[in-house]
Amino acid sequence: MKLDVEARVVRPGGFDLDAAISCEAPTVGIVGPSGSGKSTLLDAIAGIEPGARVVLDGDDVSRKPLHHRWVGYVTQDALLFPHLSVRANLLFSPRAGPLGEVPAALGIERLLDRMPRNLSGGERRRVALARAILSRPRLLLLDEPFAGLDEARRREAMSLLASLRERFRLPVILVSHVAEEIIGLAEWAVRLEAGRVVRAGPSASVLRAGETRIDNYLTGTVVGERRVRVDGVDLAAGIPSSASGEVRLACYAADIILAREPPRAISARNCFQAVVRSLTEAEEMIIVEVEPPRLRAVVTPEALRELAITPGSPVVVIAKATAFAHVGAA
Repeated sequence: MKLDVEARVVRPGGFDLDAAISCEAPTVGIVGPSGSGKSTLLDAIAGIEPGARVVLDGDDVSRKPLHHRWVGYVTQDALLFPHLSVRANLLFSPRAGPLGEVPAALGIERLLDRMPRNLSGGERRRVALARAILSRPRLLLLDEPFAGLDEARRREAMSLLASLRERFRLPVILVSHVAEEIIGLAEWAVRLEAGRVVRAGPSASVLRAGETRIDNYLTGTVVGERRVRVDGVDLAAGIPSSASGEVRLACYAADIILAREPPRAISARNCFQAVVRSLTEAEEMIIVEVEPPRLRAVVTPEALRELAITPGSPVVVIAKATAFAHVGAA
């Protein structure tokens, strides 16, 4: 997705948004504190808020209304039609195709005949996301999709979104006030403060000191008791004994340890060789991406120098089995 946005919005009460974005990435994140203008910028991209020039993949959609922009928009409130069943909500868009694998991918198959009033908050969010995907958008806008979820459900939802983005090849713009959510899901990010862009670039570059809880998301196949094969590497993981088939895992970057040589006599169950794919500076740390499987680790500049890590270098990846959490079936 190639995106160019110039948004200038002035509202009564003194708030004004003056922001420009120019980037090319499959997923773009917008991060910042409450009141910084994130939702306003998303409304401007969608066409709900006037005052923005929006060019998407070379197509200037600035003069097109929302329903002609082919944009799927999931707001903080699910906004389901209360008089329609889940199935009818999913098929409401004139562009909606057959349900296909979308309900199964989002775990809402058993909800199709329910009414919105009989759904939990998390279920309503998943139905809203399914409805947006089924409308076959050229761009999916998500406003704080993980707000109000506890930590376990937040990791599960983030992993699911990462999987769906790949499965349906959907360009996404994601809004959050939590930088780690943006870093976990977006390749490019913009940080807003008081209606202005204060930082933009690769998602890790929006990090500030303390924002280090970066998640890795993986999909693999169960090959034994608490063993999951991911990109040809067998990982010891904290999965239920009943798990089978394809599963999704999540692992914090801070739980990944890098070494130059395999250690001796160590309790960690995962120890394998990989290759450094990239290095990204992020405030007081370096994010090291390795593969296979594709993982990110966080190290200090001092550790980077001592290990002599550069792109293309071989490294040993070390992690406890409990570092890889089971977050659902793939």
